[in-house]
Amino acid sequence: MKKRILYFLVLLVAALFVTSCTEEGTNTESINKQTILVFMPWTGTSSGSQGLYPYFKQNLDSIESAIVKAGKMNGRALVFLSTSANKSSLYEITLVNKKIQHTSIKEYSGNSYTSAEGITEILNDVQSNAYALNYAMIVSSHGMGWTFKNDWNDYPYSAKKRSARICNRLSSSNVPYYPTRFYGSVDDINNYGTDIESLETGIRNAGMKMQFILFDDCYMANIETAYQLKDVTNFLIGSTSEVMVKGMPYQTMWTSLASPTPTYATITDAFHKFYSNYKPPCGTLSVIDCRQMDKLAELMKRINNKFKFDSNKLDSIQVLDGFSKSIFYDMKDYVDSLCTDKDLLNDFNSAFNQATKSTVHTDSIYSAINPLEGGQFIKLKRYSGITISDPSINSVALKGKEKTAWWKATH
Repeated sequence: MKKRILYFLVLLVAALFVTSCTEEGTNTESINKQTILVFMPWTGTSSGSQGLYPYFKQNLDSIESAIVKAGKMNGRALVFLSTSANKSSLYEITLVNKKIQHTSIKEYSGNSYTSAEGITEILNDVQSNAYALNYAMIVSSHGMGWTFKNDWNDYPYSAKKRSARICNRLSSSNVPYYPTRFYGSVDDINNYGTDIESLETGIRNAGMKMQFILFDDCYMANIETAYQLKDVTNFLIGSTSEVMVKGMPYQTMWTSLASPTPTYATITDAFHKFYSNYKPPCGTLSVIDCRQMDKLAELMKRINNKFKFDSNKLDSIQVLDGFSKSIFYDMKDYVDSLCTDKDLLNDFNSAFNQATKSTVHTDSIYSAINPLEGGQFIKLKRYSGITISDPSINSVALKGKEKTAWWKATH
């Protein structure tokens, strides 16, 4: 009998202790689960060209339309938008009585958003105004992959010098031309471009780790960028190739992006459905698990220590860009050509498959780098969802690839 009384007393004390902790502790149900920052810096010039700004406005309209259709916010959404070369603002999108409202947070001047310090400032403002258990980031801008902006002499091929000729030629001919987010933002890379290293440092110094970073830009699903960002984001969502100028189909994609636990296959499926019916039907999108990068780098180093790439095979590797000398090659196709050790290759493929969360592609991709020739369509014979620049002999790649963290970890 005494033992039964003692047993019930223990249960009572335990119950009181749990109740006390719940009452005095933080109620996690009341905390915002996720804040997404839509980051849209300036992509034009100091005067004249607006770059991608008109398309950013369309993207924001699509996001807001998706929110209205859903009838709820499902987390918080902040927007950093540059309305001119030296004027930007941070505001929050809210839904009040089924209508979109903008709540102003801060105004910025200058172009510090291209630097690590400027990015840290913006992210600190995001945290102090929209604290969350998880953060995510959508980066809408030009896309130059992992390459360093100071390594470009003409971005990509004297584009600014050719702009007038291009407009005149295209307006007086039947040459089909489709702008992308690469050609659409080449106006002033030195003043308005941002190196991936600066983005990584800016996020790290803000003490944040993103659930995902979605690059609404060209050429961002590359192993060099994924490795550089491995400590500041769980997932990278991006294209191996050029993104058409309209960007991501946010109207069908936003609900999945805004979820605290995104279903990544749903995101890539929405992209594929949209661009399969686009004119032209061209597009790729991948979700890369950056948490797998260390393992992949370790295996790549073992392969590089054992094998040397035969440059005579370069023309047979699947290219995923429109440069005359390619920068971005399909990674798996390259490694399959490089490594002849079956066991080592199997280990690599297993790690690669773990790192590739989801990927989709159309039958062909399009590059607008050479608009005078009507751009370029590239048939995809092999596609893995991630690119690599190790075999590239492009002058920009030769200047920069050995400076990347990926190269240093794998050679």
